[in-house]
Amino acid sequence: MNKTFFVAVLAAALVAGAFGPAAADTQNKRIAFVATSTKNPFIAAIASTMEKEGEARGMKVTVLTAGYDAAAQDQLISDTIAQKYDVLAILPVDAHAVIPGLTRAKQAGLPVVLVNSPIEPGHEDLYATFVGERQEELGRVTAEALEQAIKNRKSARTAIISGSLSEATPQLRIQGFKEAAAKDPKIQILATEDAHWDMANSERIAGQLFARYAAQGGLDVIYAMADNMAHGVIQAAQSSAVPLGTADGKLIVVGSNCMKFGIDDIRAGLQYSTVTQLPTRTGKVSIEVIADLLNGKTVQKHNFLPVEAITSANVDKYAQACTF
Repeated sequence: MNKTFFVAVLAAALVAGAFGPAAADTQNKRIAFVATSTKNPFIAAIASTMEKEGEARGMKVTVLTAGYDAAAQDQLISDTIAQKYDVLAILPVDAHAVIPGLTRAKQAGLPVVLVNSPIEPGHEDLYATFVGERQEELGRVTAEALEQAIKNRKSARTAIISGSLSEATPQLRIQGFKEAAAKDPKIQILATEDAHWDMANSERIAGQLFARYAAQGGLDVIYAMADNMAHGVIQAAQSSAVPLGTADGKLIVVGSNCMKFGIDDIRAGLQYSTVTQLPTRTGKVSIEVIADLLNGKTVQKHNFLPVEAITSANVDKYAQACTF
């Protein structure tokens, strides 16, 4: 065989091996992203990012929402299996209730990628990989930011307004928050209320909390788990003539995943802090991991994304990433 011809054939084979089959493995693949609700702007941003990033890689990402209904999500998992999707990406409604559905997916040979929210411990065999922040770290970093805010305060009577407590996400954030807050005796957690990630619910609950604790000296802090919820708290405070800020007698509002609401409210001095939970980053990394799975690459079991507190000191650094 002519040496030049042999080299050319070998080079072509190497190129095909490096780019052809690997790229082809994502072409026309169908990904089901079974989420909670895209009415939540954070979830909507994850979903739209996954659709866009998937399309760029030749994949079709179909977003299916359960409306925070565990039974509806279970049915969507069954539909995904029946329709023979190539990958199931899922943001669980309920950390426990999702187990039977994921068991069926495993039995059907359908790879599962957990997005943002973990499932009940002890079932790591049911998913290929997890993408998202450590939820307990989001809570811990929020408490550490709060400790800075109350340095010159005598008390920090605190209420938590939580996301849907059926999910592991808020439970873990509360765990991390409480563990870190326990180091500062000024922080007293008086109440935990479930607002289901909703701004209007958060505003209503905050108003009720102001009334409940008014005779006891009021609240010093509200930890609202997402920035849309924190904005609801701020609206309630303004309606109730509760002053906002870090000085004595004012209400400190802290959050734990960033949105435009939080960026604007931090800049305005109405919210003390939030934390870097970036949905566009989560969506992008999820698609990268799914592509690796389809290409037969080894993926990490847990793709934990970095976490940092956002305050007035560094708000400009994250303004663009947190605006969605």
